[in-house]
Amino acid sequence: MSQKISAFYYIKNNKRRVAVLAVSLAMFFIANYLMTFLLSTTTETFQKILTETTKYVQYITLNEDDLETDFSDPSKSYARIYADAVSERCKEIVPLLKECDGVEDAFMAAIAYSRVTSVVGEYTVEIPLVTREQMETLLQKTDAVLIDGRLPENADEVVLDLKLMKNYGYEVGDKLSQSSEITVVGVIDCAHYFGCGLADEAKPYTNTAICVVSDGSISDLRTVAKGQGIMLEHSDFFDVKEGKRELKEEIVDVISTSTNLISVGFMAVIFVLVIIVNISYLRDRRSEWCLYASIGYRRNTIYFSIIRELLFTFCIAILAAFLICVALMVLLDGLVIGARGLLCRFFLWDTVIEILCAYIALFGALQLPIRIEIYRIKTIDAIDDDI
Repeated sequence: MSQKISAFYYIKNNKRRVAVLAVSLAMFFIANYLMTFLLSTTTETFQKILTETTKYVQYITLNEDDLETDFSDPSKSYARIYADAVSERCKEIVPLLKECDGVEDAFMAAIAYSRVTSVVGEYTVEIPLVTREQMETLLQKTDAVLIDGRLPENADEVVLDLKLMKNYGYEVGDKLSQSSEITVVGVIDCAHYFGCGLADEAKPYTNTAICVVSDGSISDLRTVAKGQGIMLEHSDFFDVKEGKRELKEEIVDVISTSTNLISVGFMAVIFVLVIIVNISYLRDRRSEWCLYASIGYRRNTIYFSIIRELLFTFCIAILAAFLICVALMVLLDGLVIGARGLLCRFFLWDTVIEILCAYIALFGALQLPIRIEIYRIKTIDAIDDDI
């Protein structure tokens, strides 16, 4: 007998058992994809800060060793000595920086900070305090539009991007999270995690840096500065190159390691559950297959009918998991992620490929118990002989 055995007979009459297998398969997809989706809020958000904002606003923090100043003067505080030394050094460096290709402006800025907290980890965003004219330059460069409150009018007042406001829960009139002296007076809407404000020129700030406004073409500011004869071997440059390094080494690599460990754990649990479920209903069906063999169906015909059943179950599980994931991601983005001023990525192709490879491996692993049960099939005559 060569005709095929329809895979839908069993599926139609045993919906509950098939559903159990499909649900276990779908849970593997949902758990892995949603975990990666939630972790993407960290990589996507911090990538924006580290590699997008730094295309246009970069910083040079001068180290003591590059200032050539005596910091032991007892008549002045360290903050005053450092501020004066930085001011003097900036008078030499800033004109040279402005001559570099790709540099639109450069000036000294006092640096305040605001936190961005993601699902995993947090990062600090630089908030430059500058003069009114320099503040206008920064706002124009970032295409910032005031949407609430007002622009800074007095020293130690700042405006923050809407995403920063949402993330920390700021309201107009609040103090910055890491500086109780600086007040948020307005909200801006721009493509970056950004903020800026007015500095008190008579006040010695402990955190100062050279703020470099770029046209977006500078990736390695240190190399550009060296080309102009600016030698700052000990100072820190925060540019696109440094941002990419931090993103990879301190965020992506760490998250990838954690994600892989969790994925392997999920995979191991699901493998065991699926194989147990599969073996249990394979054993329950032995008499059915013996009957097929008794009326003339070959073992290969029975085997391929089982494979078609499994393929149908896998496809249903993947489709259901995909639809559930889309619904949950939209819900999470609307209620949690976007509300906290975070970014995320919906389409994670690498994760989809990894999950599909895991499904293929699982499908292959299921061949062993199926083959074992196929070779145990006996016809009714053979069963009677054993009895």
